[in-house]
Amino acid sequence: MARRVIRAIRRVRPFLRAVACGVCFGLVGLIWSAPRFRLRRLRRAATCRVCAAHMRVRNVAVLVGAVLLVAGATARPLETASAPILCHSHITADGHVRPEPRLPIAPPTAWQITRDFLVAPISGVGVMAGRAIGMESCSGPPLLVMFWPPPHTSSGGTTLGDVFVAWMPGEPTSGPSTVHGYGSEGMRLYIRYGPNISQSRAEEAELGLHESRHVDQWAVANLVAGPFAFPAAYFIDNSLFPGSRNHFERDAGLSRGEYPPAPDNLPAPRWPDILIIVALGLLIFRRRLRWCLRVLQDPPGQRTAHAPDRCPVHTRGLRPVGQ
Repeated sequence: MARRVIRAIRRVRPFLRAVACGVCFGLVGLIWSAPRFRLRRLRRAATCRVCAAHMRVRNVAVLVGAVLLVAGATARPLETASAPILCHSHITADGHVRPEPRLPIAPPTAWQITRDFLVAPISGVGVMAGRAIGMESCSGPPLLVMFWPPPHTSSGGTTLGDVFVAWMPGEPTSGPSTVHGYGSEGMRLYIRYGPNISQSRAEEAELGLHESRHVDQWAVANLVAGPFAFPAAYFIDNSLFPGSRNHFERDAGLSRGEYPPAPDNLPAPRWPDILIIVALGLLIFRRRLRWCLRVLQDPPGQRTAHAPDRCPVHTRGLRPVGQ
């Protein structure tokens, strides 16, 4: 019986590995998990103890990430099924809910279903994070908002997929509702759509369309390279084209997002961010840079030369091997 279970696990392991890579890294992950590329990694791991150690760490990291994202993909529809209160609802002291009219912000049905599926894993991570720290939720196009229960207000947060986690609490309020969250209006509690939202319904509809476009961007990035792709691409783009120059913000509509018009399309580098990107690049690719330096010094032999128990990339030293 035990042998049958082991054989069954070995049969489905390649499939599970491909699913985990796809969940974490989208189409790029599926290509990376293809047998051809995996065999190359296995051959390197067989002769290089560093490659073998890295492979073990990657396998564990991908497994943990996939489990978390699959849990998120389950949590997101469950949060919707629990029928959260519509954002912009008035709640009286006796618990009666009077929602304002829903803003007409929705893409075509087919794309709505597709993008909800694509962003569900990372969106669910936002839901789980919010619930873990005691947040509540309200729904209203195009985002589901995780917010701190009253009387606290929300002064900032993070969008994950189609979920806005208003994780930065403000000060308690007892006055009229403000644009930074929600407060009390006499005997009524007014739940806002999230922080920094205009009081004007027309302006809020425009901002909702802006955020809906960001959800589209999340969905496409998730499909191509997984849920980590969009924040990485946004950070890199914003480092070179900050603010109104940012290509993602321009695509979503600057005026709808209450951004000032872009002065031009030219780069305006934010050097602290650029330095962070360069430092990360050097840290990640330092071994290949070292290998390239050896190859430039001795092209005929250093491409494949290596130290014992190491591949050419993981061989230490800046000088050609054997010299």
